[in-house]
Amino acid sequence: MFLPENIDLGRSEKYILTIRVKTNGFMFSISDPNAGKSFCLRETTFSANDNYLDNIQRIVFDLNFLTQRFRKTNVIFVSKDYDLVPASYFGNKEKETLYNFTHVDKVSHLSSGLIESQDIVALFNIDRKVFEFLSRNLWTPQFYHHANLLVNLFEKRGGNENGARMHLNFHDEFMDIICFSNGKLLHCLSYENEPVNNQLYFILKLWERYELDQLKDFLYISGNADKFIISRLHDYIKNVEFVNAPSEIHFWSEDARKAPLDLLSLIL
Repeated sequence: MFLPENIDLGRSEKYILTIRVKTNGFMFSISDPNAGKSFCLRETTFSANDNYLDNIQRIVFDLNFLTQRFRKTNVIFVSKDYDLVPASYFGNKEKETLYNFTHVDKVSHLSSGLIESQDIVALFNIDRKVFEFLSRNLWTPQFYHHANLLVNLFEKRGGNENGARMHLNFHDEFMDIICFSNGKLLHCLSYENEPVNNQLYFILKLWERYELDQLKDFLYISGNADKFIISRLHDYIKNVEFVNAPSEIHFWSEDARKAPLDLLSLIL
């Protein structure tokens, strides 16, 4: 897997490495925070029926430069396996109990990330063997969940701060729904491999559940939404707007313009 000429891994310590992992895919970016044009994005996919750990190990060993010392090493896990818990209810002893109470698949390795401005903790489940392998072989990696990063990004970049708003983010086979009211997070949930009609139902049901106003409140869409969904949402909601990639990256490489929002949030 070739890298562009402007990425000099002989000086890897000046770059940020960000790895993005799904059960059926592996993506990484290498970026220089002091030179936006030095951005490289590569991706590979594999069958979700194959052994998850074997796939991750094979990629990391084949691309052994991923184990070098970088300025910072981030790992993002993309999944629907997470919960948001008020920080006042969170404790190291209780977190697995809280997570297991709401999930059929019990915890393998539970990680957490604080959404400080909302006083909320994101709990997310990781395959323990994958977590241990990446912890051993990457240079002091920091682990994140994609939904945690999106909440932080949309909170900062969203409009209509004095009202309610819903953000939809479409990426790969996922749809994320994140709602705010007067800057306060109401809801964050991710759906995977859902038919278009189901996606539309979930969106409108949550809009109703949180009593968002069809005439006053805003719906923001990012990513590649299905045209049918967009058309039907316009039938029900007056203020539908599309959120483009952050303006900074338009001056970067073509790779940057293809990167998912959660990944970009760590390097902006």
